[in-house]
Amino acid sequence: MRRGTCHQACLFIAGTVFLAAHIVFAAPGDVVKSLPCSCDYPSGLAWDGDRLLLADWRAAKILRIDPGDGTVVREWDAPTLKPHGLTFGEGFIWVSDDHTGTIQAFDPERGVVERTFQAPADRATGLAFGKETLFVLAGDKVYEVLPEDGTILRYFAVPEKSARCLAFDGRYLWISDRIKNEIYMVEPKVGKVIGIVAAPGPYAAGVAWANDYLWNVDLQNRTLYKLAVHGEDKVRIFDTRRARVEYAWALNNYGPGTVTEVKVNLGLPMELASQKLLGPVTFSREPIRRATDKWGQPCALFEWATVASGAKATLEYHVDAEVSAIRHLIIPEETGTLEQIPAEIRTKYTANGSRYRIDSPFIQKMVKEIVGDEKNAYWIARKIYDYVIDSLEYQMIGGWDVPEVVLKRGTGSCSEYTYTFIALCRAAGLPARYQGSIVVRGDDASIDEAFHRWAQVYLPGHGWVPVDANRGDKASPADQARGFGELANRFLITTQGGGDSEYLAWSYNSFTKYKMTGYCRVEEDTFGYFRPLEEKNGSGSTNATQAGECGTGTR
Repeated sequence: MRRGTCHQACLFIAGTVFLAAHIVFAAPGDVVKSLPCSCDYPSGLAWDGDRLLLADWRAAKILRIDPGDGTVVREWDAPTLKPHGLTFGEGFIWVSDDHTGTIQAFDPERGVVERTFQAPADRATGLAFGKETLFVLAGDKVYEVLPEDGTILRYFAVPEKSARCLAFDGRYLWISDRIKNEIYMVEPKVGKVIGIVAAPGPYAAGVAWANDYLWNVDLQNRTLYKLAVHGEDKVRIFDTRRARVEYAWALNNYGPGTVTEVKVNLGLPMELASQKLLGPVTFSREPIRRATDKWGQPCALFEWATVASGAKATLEYHVDAEVSAIRHLIIPEETGTLEQIPAEIRTKYTANGSRYRIDSPFIQKMVKEIVGDEKNAYWIARKIYDYVIDSLEYQMIGGWDVPEVVLKRGTGSCSEYTYTFIALCRAAGLPARYQGSIVVRGDDASIDEAFHRWAQVYLPGHGWVPVDANRGDKASPADQARGFGELANRFLITTQGGGDSEYLAWSYNSFTKYKMTGYCRVEEDTFGYFRPLEEKNGSGSTNATQAGECGTGTR
């Protein structure tokens, strides 16, 4: 799997970017071609079946462009003063006017407007022709209307408030956002965001769909980009961060008795698709041994015979690592059924567990209501995900209760969101597990005292996909989609498993057991620390961070 901010190796020839011959696959959102834009104020992009159509907002022109070399092969005066949205359908070039608020059907052969109607709302900046209807992005909504007269059939909220333009691929809408520089794949009936790709430039002014590729025109760069969507490579790894990550554990005995037989097991970070270790894990004291649990999670085991009254036991480790963002673009129709998942994975990761209780009549009844007759593995997972974020509100009240209790209560911590999602997936026959981590909190150098856990679900054609229902419990459709198939570069993953681990039980990062002689007030303290591997010194130059032991502290 390729790494880094850009997956393609390119040749730059006369302003055009071509993939080098040895590159076979492109990741979702990779630029496979770029062309100079033929106007200074692009405001809409479309495909007429053979050529690209580009609107020039200031000059009030419509340009027909050869997608091979970017040359203008024909030009029309736009039928509006300020053309914005652009699409092609029924032989017409459809244009939305930023000045009058109208939508016009322009016949390019005769040069006349055949039809005009008012847009359903102000600021109609995006148009896309569907199978027999017209989609209009106006204000904070996307409307599906009849092309005869603009009669509204349905509407839904835009993925983000700065959504700008539309394209339709025959099944899904593609909606660009000019502030977040993203392009969203959207289910067109209810507006659910299915996937996200990064826009290649800072101001996505138009999108078009052509022959299984997504085209984007950027206003600031004045460039046309051809983007990969389909292909063998369905995941993008990007935005890599190099850091030293430290984990500190302490057990404080405030007495008056003695703590005995202290056992501490640490989950150890390992090489993963979005995570590369730059050296070994270094401990402040050597473990008594290392072991791997039934989920394949490596652990380091430590022991103390006693911790006297007024004393504390401490333990630290550090590791240098690269952590990257990862984003899957999941095309539901290209994702198979449960039967296509390897039997070994289905058996192992659909088993019951003491914190899942998937045999509960409540869970069994609930999952049947959520999933219904759905067979597609993606939609099974997505329906469960949507149900969890609709049913729960984040609240960390201590303890990790079972999913039935959490759902009846309506609140949960990140672990309880995760357990609930996993339990419902397993009850539906879909393999699921969890990951736990140390987290960057804001600045590049930051202390983490809360940590974070999320789920993974196994989808045919993708393998293990991150699903963070806690992260996705947001108002905007785009933010909800970010919790499914996406992980930021803020996490060093320390733990991966399905629960009931012989070394970590249901915990992550670390698990502690001890006994007491007499009454003891005992407090366990853990925290993580991220800091960049390269930091600027006082003179402004850059030095490599020096090796050192982690500190200890209290929350």
